Amino acid sequence: MTNALGARGVTLRVFLVDGTPQGLRVVDRTLWTGTCLAFARAGYAEARQRREVRQTGVYVLVGQDENSRPRVYVGEGDDVRVRLDSHQREKDFWTHGYVLTTKDDSLNKAHVRWLEARLLQIAAEAGTADLDNGTAPLLPYLSESDQADMLWFLENALTLLPLVGVTLFEILKDTSGSPTNAVAVTPVEGVTYHLRTQLTDAIGRDDPRGFAVLEGSLGRREKKVMTPAYEALRTRLIADGTLVDHAHDQIRLTKTYIFDSPSSAASVLAGGSKNGRDEWKDDQGRSLKQNQERATQVAVELT
Repeated sequence: MTNALGARGVTLRVFLVDGTPQGLRVVDRTLWTGTCLAFARAGYAEARQRREVRQTGVYVLVGQDENSRPRVYVGEGDDVRVRLDSHQREKDFWTHGYVLTTKDDSLNKAHVRWLEARLLQIAAEAGTADLDNGTAPLLPYLSESDQADMLWFLENALTLLPLVGVTLFEILKDTSGSPTNAVAVTPVEGVTYHLRTQLTDAIGRDDPRGFAVLEGSLGRREKKVMTPAYEALRTRLIADGTLVDHAHDQIRLTKTYIFDSPSSAASVLAGGSKNGRDEWKDDQGRSLKQNQERATQVAVELT
């Protein structure tokens, strides 16, 4: 998040209810009344005893389908526990749940219906997971003041969700593109790197979450020798439409995508195993490895 003074820090608090990072977690932000309860499905019996699930709120269920594709369901309720009890019986895919509500139980039905609809819109635009919801509700009417309050609530919620591992609401846009009013947008900033090999012409940026390759980047259609993990990732990206056929024996990235490492990004696009830290180079021809080492050296010299 930024303001007229530039980037600012945010204090988020994570309370481990049972003292373990895998158990129930309550996440909030200072000077904000909202809160998020995070739990594994295996711990739902304990989670349903919490005050957070007995209030009006919106919730997110995440897991994978039979093809290991990320899947998400977004819902709302006056008493969230009633809906979660139903999903515990009837939905098989989910492995983790997240309940967004407030410490003072100040959300009403219109608020959570608006939040549900907006989260579904953002998840659809991000395109990193399949939606388990059968229909996408339209945004309900809210007064101007209520809508401002819910935008503030959503902005904070989208800041803390990645802290508990939910990144499927993050929409990536090239910062040189047209502006957007989506509150979930996380711009990819920093040095631009290029991958140029035979039939490959891709643009990427180093990112705290991995390595982001920008929409429109071109790769090699023909596959050479690859590790099984890279081959499986390439196959999945082709199957879900993230990579599509392009002219002259190439494939094209249809949206900005964050790979888990520079090497996986380079290997998938080049069609063979590559060391991404050496292969991705900036406009001056310096490799990602060289720039990272130089940045570390500068930091050491300043201390």
